[in-house]
Amino acid sequence: MNYYNPQQKLKNQINNQILDHPFTDYWDIFILKHQHPINITLHLLGIFFFYGLLFYTWKLQNFWLLLGLPLTQLVGLTGHFLFERSHIDLQDAVFSWRASYCLGKMLFRILMGKYQGDIRQRQEILNNYLSKNYANI
Repeated sequence: MNYYNPQQKLKNQINNQILDHPFTDYWDIFILKHQHPINITLHLLGIFFFYGLLFYTWKLQNFWLLLGLPLTQLVGLTGHFLFERSHIDLQDAVFSWRASYCLGKMLFRILMGKYQGDIRQRQEILNNYLSKNYANI
């Protein structure tokens, strides 16, 4: 895959073993970074923790609770460190619209029962791409 920006290539890296891939849409890359069931579960817990904290901040009118929001990110990061060692972009780990969008989309796709199919489809595309590239070496 040709990247014009080396920094963008690093942001879209899947892991340390896969240096090149056919994906340009971050959703595809996000799916490949979130395949392990425990990692996915921890991300979902982080989402529920985040919105629960916002709700209780509003309900209790205790804005000190907002100091706990960074902990919601740590829940998801724990999944990457312990169960699925995929590349983590620091900006995505702290906050980015693309990561937030993909987390919401992942939650929706899981609730619809379609996320496992998304994983299989992206994995098949990646495997086909890698097998063609390595066949040419």
